[in-house]
Amino acid sequence: MTTKPVTYLVRAATPADTEKILALWQEAADMLANADKRYRFAPDAVTRRQSLLREWLERPDVAVFVAESMIKEGHLLGYIVGSVVENLPTLLPEKHGYVSDLAVDAHGKAGGIGRNLFEALKGWFRDRGVTHVEARVPHRHAVAQAFWRALGATEWYEHLWLKLE
Repeated sequence: MTTKPVTYLVRAATPADTEKILALWQEAADMLANADKRYRFAPDAVTRRQSLLREWLERPDVAVFVAESMIKEGHLLGYIVGSVVENLPTLLPEKHGYVSDLAVDAHGKAGGIGRNLFEALKGWFRDRGVTHVEARVPHRHAVAQAFWRALGATEWYEHLWLKLE
């Protein structure tokens, strides 16, 4: 049996990764905007996102992991962002994990990068006593939905959008 050579490393993100993560976010966000007109950018979206990312890297309740190429030095293949959040006051568990972002370079979607990024985040969640995870997955992103379902995720709530006239 042959094994695939390891071509990337999953590690905690650092402030030096900010611009590269931002580029991956922009690629994923553009794809979502093309698929759904409701996904519209604020004029200063990139600046806001950059600030938010820097803030996340400083917070103890947020984790950001990246997949870095071992072939092309300094090249990021993907990233994931997760946080520990309080549940609704009437529900258990009292806290859960929340995955707000998972983006993989368009050329690396079938290489297990997303799964390995989530494995790193899962370990981080478990270290903080988290037993359940909620993932934000766009309704019109069939690949992302299939990814989470393959991991065993199931639907829980349906978020609906209503434009007020």
